[in-house]
Amino acid sequence: MQCCGRVLLAAAFAVLMAAGAQADPEGALRGHPEVVDGDSIALGGHSLRLHGVDAPELGQTCTIKGRPYDCGMVARTALLDLTAGTPVACRLLEDAPALPDTAPGERAARCTVGGYDLSEGMAYTGWALAQREVTGCHVPHETRARERRHGLWKGAFVTPWDWRAGRRLADGDSGPQSRE
Repeated sequence: MQCCGRVLLAAAFAVLMAAGAQADPEGALRGHPEVVDGDSIALGGHSLRLHGVDAPELGQTCTIKGRPYDCGMVARTALLDLTAGTPVACRLLEDAPALPDTAPGERAARCTVGGYDLSEGMAYTGWALAQREVTGCHVPHETRARERRHGLWKGAFVTPWDWRAGRRLADGDSGPQSRE
């Protein structure tokens, strides 16, 4: 049985190496990611969603002092800044709940850079919101960002899940949308 496990592990390493990422002995994917948006990366042929956070979609409009901006693009830039050309380590979360907005083939992962959790970083900077239905671990980081008016909390926005459902900012919205 151990031999079979080693053969499977060796095969997994070979596939990951061919895809441009490496796996460590514990099975974490390692490499330089392609940042897709504020909560998704591509690494070693895998489409990965950062566990426990939800960032605005590319093209989503938010406002600061009544002036519109593409907050999805800014969230993507924030994730680019957190990764900044540094190798990322991602552990796939097989038991993570599937969310209705997850893209086909996208898998939940806990990703770090130098031991720093990227989901935590996105919530802390205010460019992603905690997914309370998945985990409560990022709620304190989101709360701190809201209290300090960082990221999305500087202006008005619609939560990413409401935006995907078709809700948009109304004329005259001047502050952050409340969390439910």
